[in-house]
Amino acid sequence: MTAFVVRRLLLAIPTLIGITLLTFALLHLAPGGPALALAGEKASPAQVAAVTRALGLDRPWPEQYGKWLADLLRGDLGFSYIRQTPVVALIAQRLPQTLLLMLCAIAASIALAVPLGVYQAYRRNTFADRFLNVGVFIAWSMPTFWFGTLLIALFAVRLRWLPVGGLQTIDTPAFDWPSRIAHLLLPALTLAIVSIAGWSRYIRGSMIEQLREDYARTARAKGLPARAVLFRHTLRNGLIPFITLLGGTLPALFGGTVISEQIFAYPGMGQLFWESAVDRDYATLLGMTVIAGVLVILGNLAADVLYGFADPRIRYD
Repeated sequence: MTAFVVRRLLLAIPTLIGITLLTFALLHLAPGGPALALAGEKASPAQVAAVTRALGLDRPWPEQYGKWLADLLRGDLGFSYIRQTPVVALIAQRLPQTLLLMLCAIAASIALAVPLGVYQAYRRNTFADRFLNVGVFIAWSMPTFWFGTLLIALFAVRLRWLPVGGLQTIDTPAFDWPSRIAHLLLPALTLAIVSIAGWSRYIRGSMIEQLREDYARTARAKGLPARAVLFRHTLRNGLIPFITLLGGTLPALFGGTVISEQIFAYPGMGQLFWESAVDRDYATLLGMTVIAGVLVILGNLAADVLYGFADPRIRYD
């Protein structure tokens, strides 16, 4: 197991370098730049050129990338000239909020998708299964920004049960968890809606396949109740492939935070990414790309390790 983890981590190094190289090149090919953002839209070409030279952005971009990569190896993600703050400090401030939002979204997705998928597998081809299929496909195809707007209109504006957005209510203590939980519900549900739809379909198909296996038919023939067959025999085997799927959805969740955090004014990595893209804050965008890449790689590695624990037949040789 240890050798497998070390080997995967070593293979992740060229992957991260490739991600940063591609992102660095794309950012430098984009129009505008931090020099124009700092000098202002009304700045003269001479002023923009002076700021460009001062920032060292007039050098060839391979040279700039080499310097940035050398700083990265020392733990320096760069300096945001737009916000006049080290990128590490910006990410350290926003990353915990996004991780909390993602954990809540994953918990909500699992709590709703697993029972829904199991129920549909047990009641397959019935009216209830077909009705739920329609709802699942609607949720799957629903744009995230539109679903978030609907939640705000219903629960925040019309019913006034939950706050519209933000991290917590103003004039509350620094760690007012009831207020934070209330502010997390809507963005977490918005982020989770697509995962709930996709995961329930996947679990439904996996459970139907397991219920057709010989061991499940034997359990039913012995007179075991349906609940015992579902939850004591087939559910664990049906969820084994789902573990791998769970690790592969992390990139989609990171992408979803950009939309959900912007809709609900949630101060996390997604909102910071949006603001940095609008401000052409290349240093912050690069730093966030590195952190997101590391978290996605670690998430997939954790899924592979958990897969081995869930299925004893798997050996990491």
